[in-house]
Amino acid sequence: MSQTIVIASGKGGVGKSTASAALGRAFAAAGKKTLLIDCDAGLSSLDVMLGVRDKVLFSWYDAYLGNCTADEALIEAGEGLFLIAAPGLPLYEEAANAIIKTTENLTEEFDVIIRDAPAGLGAGLVRAASGAEMAVIVATADEVSVKGAAAVADMIRKNGVGNIRLLINRYDIKAAAKGKLLSVDELIDKSMVRLLGIIPEDKDIVYSTVTNIRKPNAKSAKAFIRTAQRLDGKNVDLILSLLK
Repeated sequence: MSQTIVIASGKGGVGKSTASAALGRAFAAAGKKTLLIDCDAGLSSLDVMLGVRDKVLFSWYDAYLGNCTADEALIEAGEGLFLIAAPGLPLYEEAANAIIKTTENLTEEFDVIIRDAPAGLGAGLVRAASGAEMAVIVATADEVSVKGAAAVADMIRKNGVGNIRLLINRYDIKAAAKGKLLSVDELIDKSMVRLLGIIPEDKDIVYSTVTNIRKPNAKSAKAFIRTAQRLDGKNVDLILSLLK
């Protein structure tokens, strides 16, 4: 049985899809057969980030409608890493069980299933979180982002997901020390979500997203690997000095 994780955020632009892709790669590199599901109907991005845009023929919505099977919607995006793309147009009906129905026959095939939810609140988030075992809320160290993270966490709890963790992205230790960003303690207190990991500010993330060229020794890549290890149940200390 696979571990199903939904990745969410209160606002766009915090790096949620980047985190989904990076965690997916980290799990796959660790030998976990991993499936990424882009749940953002009309605004898909994982196919571009993974360099498989030209391979997309079907989406999970096609599988839900019976236009294809879930296996036919699968796209290989690397060794041990697969993607099911989002539909190209927004959904105007709820289709609340679409993700569960699409993946019900895949749970035995994959070790990890990561659902990249649309940013914000709404039917798209509910659809992505439905039936998930765990949620990771991605936020940056500012008041607007953490306010959104708290709202998303509350909504996810109300939809039956109790295991929720906070992933702080693009964290600049020096800026936080000068009071220009919220501290880690403030982020935890304001979001009311237990901390999972911290990803440092890293220009290599933008470079990798644009060029699809990975830099495995980048400090952000290493932080994502440590985060994936925690999600896998390993005891990995969170040491701020590793983020510098």
